[in-house]
Parts: sequence; C-alpha cells; structure tokens
Amino acid sequence: MFINTVLAEANTSEVVSTFSGTDIIGSFSINDIFTWAIGVGGMLALGIFIYAGILYIASAGNPSRQQDATEWIWAAVYGLLLLATGWIILNIINPAILK
Repeated sequence: MFINTVLAEANTSEVVSTFSGTDIIGSFSINDIFTWAIGVGGMLALGIFIYAGILYIASAGNPSRQQDATEWIWAAVYGLLLLATGWIILNIINPAILK
C-alpha cells in the first residue's frame, strides 16, 4: 500500500499537466476558462456597481429603492467572492492546475 502511494505521488505532476493542458471546449484549458470567467465576472460586477450606484442616487431618499440598490451591490460582491473562492480552492488543492 505504501508503494502505491509513492508511485501515485510521483505521477501526480504528469497527470495534472496533462489534465490542465487538455482542451475542454475547443482550445480552452482550465486556466483559460478561469481567466475568462474572472474577467467577465469583473466586468459584469463593475456594470452592476454602476447601475446600483445610479439607482441609489436616483432613489431620492426612497428607502425601498435604496434597499434594492444595496441588494444589487451585495449580489455583485457575492458573485466576485464566489469566483475568487473557486480560484483559491483550486490553487490550494494543486497550483499546477491553474498554470
């Protein structure tokens, strides 16, 4: 059992490099997908922040509209945290996956 574990650890880098470089959709690898998702998520979050800021400013003291704008902002923050957490988890598990 110990020998199998050692052999499994010796081949891990080859398996990860093969897996992370594998074309998933066309010519995209796992790293390309995460880079694309973080970029698109960041742009969407920026758009939501701008929209919610305008909504908050235009609310003219209406508490329900201010609360709606605040919920939009928190939804964008949660989305960015979700993307970042996914990247952090994969980086903690094995940094070679994201290279």
